[in-house]
Amino acid sequence: MPLPLPEIDDREYEELFREVLARIPVHNPEWTNHNDADPGITLLQLFSFMTENLLYRGRRIPERNRRAFLNLLGVEPHLATAAEGVVAFEHLRGRLEAITLERDLDLLAGSIPFRTRNGLAVLPVEGRAYVKAVAELEGDELEDVQAEYDLAYASFLHDAVVPLYYQARPVTWPGAGGDPLDLGTTADGTLWLALLARSADEVTATRAAIANQVLTVGVVPESSDEETRARAGETGIAARAPSLGFSRPAVERPLPEDVDERVAAYVPITATGETDTSAEPGVVQLELPGKDRLGMWDLDPNEAGVGDFPPALEGDDAERLVTWLRIRPAAPAEGGGDAPAQAEVRLGWVGVNAAMIEQRSQVVGEPLGRGDGRADQRAQLANTPVLTGSVTLTVAGVAWRQVSDLAVVGPELPTGTGRAPHGRRAPGDGRAAATGDRDRDHALAFTLDRETGEIVFGDGIHGARPPDGALIEATYDHGGGRAGRVAAEAVTKGPSLPSGLKVANPVATWGGTEPETVAQAERRIPAFVRHRDRLVTTSDFAEVARRTPGVDVGRVEVLPLVHPDLPDVRLPGLVTVLVVPQHDPVDPESPSPDRHFLDTVCRYLTPRRLITTELRVHGPRYVGIWLSVGIDVVAGRDVAPVREAVRRALRRHYSPLEGGTAEEGWPLSTSVERLEAWAVAARVDGVAKVYGVELTDASGTPKDRVELSGLQLPRLVALAVQQGEPRAVADLRGGDTGRPPGDGAPTPLPIPITPPEC
Repeated sequence: MPLPLPEIDDREYEELFREVLARIPVHNPEWTNHNDADPGITLLQLFSFMTENLLYRGRRIPERNRRAFLNLLGVEPHLATAAEGVVAFEHLRGRLEAITLERDLDLLAGSIPFRTRNGLAVLPVEGRAYVKAVAELEGDELEDVQAEYDLAYASFLHDAVVPLYYQARPVTWPGAGGDPLDLGTTADGTLWLALLARSADEVTATRAAIANQVLTVGVVPESSDEETRARAGETGIAARAPSLGFSRPAVERPLPEDVDERVAAYVPITATGETDTSAEPGVVQLELPGKDRLGMWDLDPNEAGVGDFPPALEGDDAERLVTWLRIRPAAPAEGGGDAPAQAEVRLGWVGVNAAMIEQRSQVVGEPLGRGDGRADQRAQLANTPVLTGSVTLTVAGVAWRQVSDLAVVGPELPTGTGRAPHGRRAPGDGRAAATGDRDRDHALAFTLDRETGEIVFGDGIHGARPPDGALIEATYDHGGGRAGRVAAEAVTKGPSLPSGLKVANPVATWGGTEPETVAQAERRIPAFVRHRDRLVTTSDFAEVARRTPGVDVGRVEVLPLVHPDLPDVRLPGLVTVLVVPQHDPVDPESPSPDRHFLDTVCRYLTPRRLITTELRVHGPRYVGIWLSVGIDVVAGRDVAPVREAVRRALRRHYSPLEGGTAEEGWPLSTSVERLEAWAVAARVDGVAKVYGVELTDASGTPKDRVELSGLQLPRLVALAVQQGEPRAVADLRGGDTGRPPGDGAPTPLPIPITPPEC
């Protein structure tokens, strides 16, 4: 039963004035003139007016008091988070030499400040991405191509290979109006990155300029990761090495004269990075070889682009080509050879001379006044919110450290104890001096409220006091919020950008959340009082995961003792948390968390779990279903709106966020029933009857039920609703275009074809 809130006096001016007038005959019967002209009545009116204001303020607790209550409970409103992105630099003019840029370079998107998070050497080359796009040929067009190209490439074809016709196409990334690149749809599962010189006359000089340099390649994936885990005893998530493999043509190995033995060979390039670039945005640093190993083979016209050779370029790009970089999923650790790993990789952008950026601005050496020698001295930063870990504070030139609670900090050293204040050496006592240095360093501490920018020093017992007259200075970063979400090509300025360089962000920035309001933080108080920010019960995991700052969580499911791959086995100490994002621009109907989303949730949950708990944060495993429904529309009703209403009802019913009978998302371990879809369609207004429903999964066989278990959720791959009998699901699915071919099938041999001209 909820406790009723006490009602504070809600009387207003008229009620207060009438009440005080009614008291006059009781307390002062001689007072008979109650008109407005009487001075006493004027005073009573003033009293009623002021009382009304006091009651109004009493009914509305000031925000300052509400913040104080939240601080007493230890509930801190989530602060704004900074948006992130990637930029690419272009070496447009000037000498053919690398230009080194340090990290923390200031960039601007209009008036919105950004700073780079990594340094790099900007090389005088342009990177242009190409793919071998499978040619869509059929009928007479396919026969004509086979007749022409099978004869031209007869020396490459034999019983063990089958021709796979493709066209070399430059990649148009989403930031420029294209679509994400799925490497699995290309002819060879590879992204080819051409390094181009400024002009055809500078190719040789460009090779010499970039030889033995470090090329920074930026990668922005369009992919989701299945799982992030934090094992028992871990406090964070270990960094992952890049899972994309980079290699160059082995031009130092001459090709044999025999055509049958001329096979493209590639040399892996040493790549270093801090992120798994196949799953989350990041930069990879490639160590380029000497100039004699940068280039291309001398190929016959018929060899160019065949098999594993790079795509054949034409025109200006062919004349400016310095060398190729081959990018594909990294080979397996053992026994993988040079074959690409079986991994689904979707890329949103790949380019050279890249750097990661963050929406923040740095303030250097801001004066905060001078110490007064008093306890609990306070100072105020001019800019907020302050980003985590960015504050460097000095008092009289000595660095002080930031702590979360001054109560755990030791006292400052008093004078006259055989040890000099602030750790200076006591005469004749080297051990005392060393101890004094340690005590002093521990006592030099302060706390920071990142939202308000208020800095608090110690009282002498818990933390040191700034000495009287000592200058206090701070260097820090501030920023955050939705203002940092800018469109592609918005970050174009750099106040300190060297001459000859141009910068732009090829994709829109991401992240950047607004700070939590006091009202939103107050709504978290009941849950916080229950779990005290510790993950013990299933409701604790669910409530804390939902309020993870920086991501928009739409659904949370907690499965104790359940392993994602062994749903029927109970494993003590294991907790699996299924998270579904509220929004997914790539697939709105089946949202999947990407690696950044999962890492953010896992990093937030990890320090709050029990040390003996193995935590796994997982996205849903979608199972594709194909559904065909035949309906009869009520006489007099328009067919098209009713069909669309049936589609909406079915898509909503199988939604991971709004589906199921409870409309809270399709329940886990709940099978998809054909007759249930029949019932959903029959309940739609305007449907007279349902002629039939056909259901299938990836097998293509009509089914009455598709079993789901573990973390599986349904994904409506295709849905057909039509008047009359339902469409056959075999026609709905189409032919099987899966690749690679099965065991014993001929190996596809990519062969370039010239696109038809109008």
